[in-house]
Amino acid sequence: MSLLLVEDARADAMLVEELIADAAVDIQVVWARSMAHAERELSAARPDCVLLDLNLPDASGIDALDRIANRDATVPVVVLTGLNDEYFGATAVAAGAQDYLVKGRVDPEMLRRAMLYAIERKRAELIAADLHATQLRAH
Repeated sequence: MSLLLVEDARADAMLVEELIADAAVDIQVVWARSMAHAERELSAARPDCVLLDLNLPDASGIDALDRIANRDATVPVVVLTGLNDEYFGATAVAAGAQDYLVKGRVDPEMLRRAMLYAIERKRAELIAADLHATQLRAH
């Protein structure tokens, strides 16, 4: 499984990498320190999942989520938010993210499960959209 980690804080990125290592799952992590870097990575290769910090030097809040979706609307996104930004995590889910995790409250199994569920939710969403489009064309 491949993960694009979009996180500007080195300490938080290292924490996520430790959580992934502790989850004992084969996950290849690409770390992007900014939205511009993430957009370049998305242009080069599609990850299975994006773990997105909502506070980046060049994008914040829903703008960060929108920029990922504009680059590749098929990639599942799990938002990573700070303790004081839990409201924005829920808002991000309403805006299209598959899930959100609160920094400092994540364990390895929770991270693994959030990624897997995000991938499955996105797959189901895309299948439903294709089915709906097929039904519209049939009528």
